[in-house]
Amino acid sequence: MRRLRYLLFVFAVLVGIVSLILLLNFTAPNPTGRRYSSEPVLITGNPQEIGLSAEQILSRDLGVPRNDAPDQRQCICSGSQGNGTVPSDCRSCVAYSPLIADHRRPDFITDRYIAEAKNRQNLLYEYTDQVEQITDYAEAASALNMPLWLFTRVDTVLSPEYYRVVEATGGGVVPYFAVPGYSDPVDAAARIGLVISLIVIVAVWMLGKSLPRKPSVVPKSPVDAVSRKTKEAEDFLNSAKDRLRSQIDIEDARDDLR
Repeated sequence: MRRLRYLLFVFAVLVGIVSLILLLNFTAPNPTGRRYSSEPVLITGNPQEIGLSAEQILSRDLGVPRNDAPDQRQCICSGSQGNGTVPSDCRSCVAYSPLIADHRRPDFITDRYIAEAKNRQNLLYEYTDQVEQITDYAEAASALNMPLWLFTRVDTVLSPEYYRVVEATGGGVVPYFAVPGYSDPVDAAARIGLVISLIVIVAVWMLGKSLPRKPSVVPKSPVDAVSRKTKEAEDFLNSAKDRLRSQIDIEDARDDLR
């Protein structure tokens, strides 16, 4: 029973730790480490403001500046390496492609990945401009030997072709930007797990306090054992002597009666 309580207690502690880690939201397999954005994005208003809100939130979550500052603006440029020119809207060209008409500027470029934010409700294969853009980013990422990460809203409807193109680079499509009222199912499960683990821990502790404890038995030392054996031997010898003495007295009494 005691061993069962111990195992149950350890299991509850592990469940509680895992639940707490999930609630902290920092173990997701993408560059942010998060399952969803640190705050909801705009979903109504000016299209430019809607797109900008996603970029700004992702910039904070990545800890990386947007590729829009004057000292940033790294582009994927048209032409070939050595023969292409740097467009006026770009500070440098990180890659060249003869398939690009002019240039493309991803939202984020680091020495480890390329990232793009899409604050859209739908991202379908019918949208040829979006398909061409993401395909160009994927080709540049492959040429630079780095992954492409496409961050979308948690409710964005995507065509499967986007997953195929992006995942081919070693990156992935991340349903990331929370919308107002969004509740992460993993968070909900983690909260339940944390509550249950706390209840089990308290119950096991209370059960251990209520059960009667066995009296502790002090183990006898080797010296005590030797002393006990010696005393038993002495008692046996004394008892034997007494019996022999009694037998002698009986024999003497018989001799006196003769």
